[in-house]
Amino acid sequence: MIAAVVRWVSLFACGFVVLGFLFFATNQTSNASQNQVNSITGDKPNVKAEQLTKVPNPPKAVEQVREQENDKFHEFVDDVNDVLLAPFTGISNSKNIWVLRLIPLGLALLIYGLGGQYLARALGLKRW
Repeated sequence: MIAAVVRWVSLFACGFVVLGFLFFATNQTSNASQNQVNSITGDKPNVKAEQLTKVPNPPKAVEQVREQENDKFHEFVDDVNDVLLAPFTGISNSKNIWVLRLIPLGLALLIYGLGGQYLARALGLKRW
């Protein structure tokens, strides 16, 4: 019984982490596409200060700006993501937004996914 609960919690945690990353990647690729079109047409690139709002577990002031940018479901996923990725956000001090997202993503999938499934399997073993 407890093994099934741990297994499902592990799957939901991984699902939220991956969904949050997909939201981030979709946003970044759409902005990159628009910036490429602007550079080809000779317009100034539309570089927004939203890079800061895409960092996992941002400060309170940035969180308030992010709440205005996102719809309710996206913000819910980002809030869950903030909690799940909080232990891993201070590991990298890179200025690259992709590095700041990929390192916590990989560690979260390793711990919550692999570790959670291993723990669920260990809890489900019969001991004599």
